[in-house]
Amino acid sequence: MIKKSLQSGFASEDLKEGSTSMKRPVVFLLLGPSLVALAVWMVAAAIAGRIDDSFIGVCAITSFLLTLPVSAITGLVDGYLARGLPALLRASLTAAFGMTVAIGLVLALFKIMFSSSVPPEVMNGALCAGFFLLLPMGLCSLLSDDDGNRQRHSIEPACA
Repeated sequence: MIKKSLQSGFASEDLKEGSTSMKRPVVFLLLGPSLVALAVWMVAAAIAGRIDDSFIGVCAITSFLLTLPVSAITGLVDGYLARGLPALLRASLTAAFGMTVAIGLVLALFKIMFSSSVPPEVMNGALCAGFFLLLPMGLCSLLSDDDGNRQRHSIEPACA
């Protein structure tokens, strides 16, 4: 009884099903927005060329900051889906959810700041923002997969 209360969070008994690792938040909060900022930086550099480097930097920083809340929400959903879905199905659903949240964020910000109706140009921009998040969110979901580690550390027999 006393031994149980003195255990740290890193004990081998804590690696069971209820514990979570810090892998998912790090991947979704750092790698996801960084991949989106890199993609936006490359597209902006291809469009603007070497003429306006500050425009490229502003686009990359803005995309990182706008992707951060979307990636956090998507990471939470991915953690919930990780309990019962295989990795590839979960990655597809997570990518679609991240894209949907990004589109909703862009449209909501435009509607709050400017007008009640959304012009088609802004809708196309929101769809582009969603497609920029499609691949990074799916990749983050695959990289944060803890299923292989849980099976590898298990010492229980295969047949019960």
